[in-house]
Amino acid sequence: MEKQHKQWVRLGKNLSTLIGIVMILIFFYVYRPVRDDNAEFVGDSLRTVTDSIPVLKTVAENVVIDPNVATYEQFLDAGFSAKQAKHCLNYRNKGGHFRKKEDLKKIYSIGEQDYDRLVSHISIPEKKTKQSNIFPKEEKKPENQNKKIFRVNINTCDTTELKQIPGIGGFRAKKIIERREKLGGFYAVEQLYTIYSLDSLMVEAIREYIIIDTNQIKKININTATFKEINNHPLISYEQTKNIVEYRKIVGEIKDVEELRTNHIVNPDDFEILQFYIKTFD
Repeated sequence: MEKQHKQWVRLGKNLSTLIGIVMILIFFYVYRPVRDDNAEFVGDSLRTVTDSIPVLKTVAENVVIDPNVATYEQFLDAGFSAKQAKHCLNYRNKGGHFRKKEDLKKIYSIGEQDYDRLVSHISIPEKKTKQSNIFPKEEKKPENQNKKIFRVNINTCDTTELKQIPGIGGFRAKKIIERREKLGGFYAVEQLYTIYSLDSLMVEAIREYIIIDTNQIKKININTATFKEINNHPLISYEQTKNIVEYRKIVGEIKDVEELRTNHIVNPDDFEILQFYIKTFD
């Protein structure tokens, strides 16, 4: 009986100790420094949502750019989104040129509201009719002002004809012909911007000597050409080639190149350029 009593006493002491430890733990848990995990979580959530939304820079009123020469950063400074800036640069790199402000609407990612927001930050200088001073003065002949200007069809001429244009020597003539052969021909004078040694000043100076006949452009028959033949064109990407060939397999024969735009095989911006280099029959 005495032994059982001692066991109960020992058990009671152990329970008292255990209860004391639990109370101490509860005290420290209740009065510990609280970390606002919810606020941090909310902050992270907001950052995630915010990061997923395209953010446009606040544009100063005096920011004005020329879309034909602006850099990626300058497009952003003028209020363009990253996507719109990339599309504009891609359009230019493929030989596109903005002749007037309204041409911005050709860019697939720029809608009417975007245009209304951006137009005040766009300036496209008028073409200078006065010949640039990059040519030697002795080449000007005031006494023959009424003489007809020698002009060449840039899609059919040879280097000899090109060298008759003031400022075009053998090297530049060769580069123009090389680029023409790769493309199949030129649809706009602005495509000369992509040729080494021909900057915008030079191109504008020789513009009056150039004729462009798009009927002379060598086109690819997208119904008979192989995947490799289509993809070899400098202005047709791998993805565009893939879409064209897969569409051709589905329909059997492409009746009109316009199908590529209406059926969204090629986006409208790219089609504006590619239409000059593709055909559906010989």
